[in-house]
Amino acid sequence: MVIYPTKLYRLLPLFLFCSGLCFSQQIAIDKIGKNGLFHYSGGISANTVFYNGTANRQDLTYVLSGNLNLNIADAYNVPLSFVYSNQEFNVPNPFNFNRLSLSPSYKWITAHIGSINMAFSPYSLSGHQFDGFGLELAPNGPFKIAMMYGRFLKATEYDSETSEALVAYKRIGYGLNASYKFERILLGLSLFKANDHENSLQNIIPLDVGVVPADNVVISLNSEIDFWDKAQLRFEYALSGITEDIRLEEARSSPGLFSFLMDENISTQYYNAFNAAINYPTENGSLGLGYERVDPNYRTFGAYFFNNDLENITVNGNQTIFNNKVNIGVNVGLQRDNLDDTKVAEMKRLVSALNLSYTASEKLNLNGSYSNFQSFTNVRDQFDYINQANEFETLDTLNYRQVSQNANLGINYIFQKSEKKQQSLNVNLMYQQSKNEQEGQEALGGDNSFYNGSVALSLGYPERALVITPSTNVSYNTIGLSESQWILGPTLGITKQIFEKKLRTNLSTSYNTTISSEETARSNFNVRLGGNYAPAENHIVRCNMISLLRSGTGNNQTDITVTVGYTYSFSNKKQEKNNLNNPVTRVGAGQLDFRHQGTVYRGSPLQIGAQLTNVWETKKDKIGNVDHREALLELLREVNLEEDHEIFEIKAIAFLDALTKYTETKEQD
Repeated sequence: MVIYPTKLYRLLPLFLFCSGLCFSQQIAIDKIGKNGLFHYSGGISANTVFYNGTANRQDLTYVLSGNLNLNIADAYNVPLSFVYSNQEFNVPNPFNFNRLSLSPSYKWITAHIGSINMAFSPYSLSGHQFDGFGLELAPNGPFKIAMMYGRFLKATEYDSETSEALVAYKRIGYGLNASYKFERILLGLSLFKANDHENSLQNIIPLDVGVVPADNVVISLNSEIDFWDKAQLRFEYALSGITEDIRLEEARSSPGLFSFLMDENISTQYYNAFNAAINYPTENGSLGLGYERVDPNYRTFGAYFFNNDLENITVNGNQTIFNNKVNIGVNVGLQRDNLDDTKVAEMKRLVSALNLSYTASEKLNLNGSYSNFQSFTNVRDQFDYINQANEFETLDTLNYRQVSQNANLGINYIFQKSEKKQQSLNVNLMYQQSKNEQEGQEALGGDNSFYNGSVALSLGYPERALVITPSTNVSYNTIGLSESQWILGPTLGITKQIFEKKLRTNLSTSYNTTISSEETARSNFNVRLGGNYAPAENHIVRCNMISLLRSGTGNNQTDITVTVGYTYSFSNKKQEKNNLNNPVTRVGAGQLDFRHQGTVYRGSPLQIGAQLTNVWETKKDKIGNVDHREALLELLREVNLEEDHEIFEIKAIAFLDALTKYTETKEQD
């Protein structure tokens, strides 16, 4: 069934009327009209992508998205959002891309309707999209509750002609999450259940596909305890019961804890997960200790993927010293698997990381980091295991050790900062090494190294709204005994605003040459041209073109991608320059102070801009998506050009949030 927005608008008056009947007695009559009876805001966006190249993708795709928020008398809040695309996937899948969601709220009551996602716990319901409804009750008191019901997977039949297609039974789930806050203790409980419908598929599924109807129940207990006025202890315990195949008739040897909630049989298993962390904030920092243990095969139907068979111990600390000029962060972690001693190979990992930032002056900022990753694998040869004479013979036939080291140094120096001219230099150096050892000896060809250096000069002319950024990048890496590779080349970026800053244009071009000891030289040349035009207030038109030419391998390739987009935003209420979640803290004239994920950003906009540039240089190589990198770079440029201090901080935090999101996405992939 397809729900069109025009039809939905016809239902809104009825929905609001019914909601008013239920909750009208709680509306504060004396406040109605003081801030206006009716407010609305939202936007609509349309993007079209034209592609001509060798990649396996559609030549023309488009995405339509929009959101609408209605507020009535500061009592009702009704947000609506939708996404639609013509993107076609090569194979069938049980997930929906196009979606429509509605989340009306009244004071402390919020409902979710449509294609939505909710989160109860990392070990139960954790962001999995479903089609259905949810309800959250969060009054100004100690008690809070949330509940949901919906379809998590749609039935997708097996097709022998597309073996790579995803096959799934129809999966329905429901859940409940509740918590109660005492003076110093919070207690929470969550329940989540999802099961497959055996009769939702008609075609026979081969055994080697490995898809059978299953049932899952997860119950989680969590708590937060405040003590010593500052310290906080958090812990959670979850138990997940899974019936791997509900079609089996043989009964389980003994009923499990969830036998009253699920259909148990011989395939039913129970798994545990436990997580505890303590955090103690200091005057200018914090100290933390964490422990996590997840049983092998633990999983939940409320998450897309899950890491199990692990035990983690982590220690972290963060401190600002020397009159807030130096910020130090330390992280140490130990992880191991094979918790039930059933694997042939057992791995242990030791991770240590040090992050250091130093604000030497308003012009000079340094940022450095070092991490050491060590993994130990013990493997017992099965032939020796079968033929050993006693249990103490051939205890460890392979002792494998892998060591990875990463070091980074960023230097940012501001030559000039005036109303007419801005000049700064950024230097970033990176070193990575991985080494394999076997039986205490370095493995043959197991030493790989990577060196990278980049230098970027930023020339800004505020009166002309012009920024020119020439840079160069050099990389050298060695693989094994003989293979080595050089990658080097220049890059030039230009950003210019014209037509009273209504049109922001950007041009960048780069040329990279790859010289390898094993093959002939290869080269990549790309040109990026784009512009954002605001013909009127709340209207933005975007156009970007990327041309990439690869040559030198005997098979020259050219890719061209053109993206055209339009965004319209609307509101009948003036937006105030305010950030409630991250208020500006003044520490002196022209000074800012805020914290993001344990790192303190303090100083003038020039100093913070230098810190952000160093963070970008440190993490940009972890972002594989080219469009994401361009968007982040544009955000960083906007931050450094912003003159209003309050807006500067808001944009800086937005940049850091986006950088963290795209970096975590790459690590998960």
